[in-house]
Amino acid sequence: MEGMKMAFFPADWENGIGGGLAHGQGYEPSDKGSLIYLNGGDDLDIPLSRVKEAGGKVVLPKTSLGPNGFMAQFIDSEGNRVAFHSYK
Repeated sequence: MEGMKMAFFPADWENGIGGGLAHGQGYEPSDKGSLIYLNGGDDLDIPLSRVKEAGGKVVLPKTSLGPNGFMAQFIDSEGNRVAFHSYK
């Protein structure tokens, strides 16, 4: 898109799972806005272990959601608060 940078996540078109990121004028990183949950894969420990090396900071460690799995929150390298979810 003109004047914007965009990245798209791999998509599973059969199940309607996908997503993307956009960056452009007027877009400001925030740790106070909507919380986006990303699929943490089969084991949340794997993507969570990569947050620091990618320039982020874990702000809520892996937390049990009982029968609904686990979640964790982090601040990404641009300053956005983001969450991971997995069932392990």
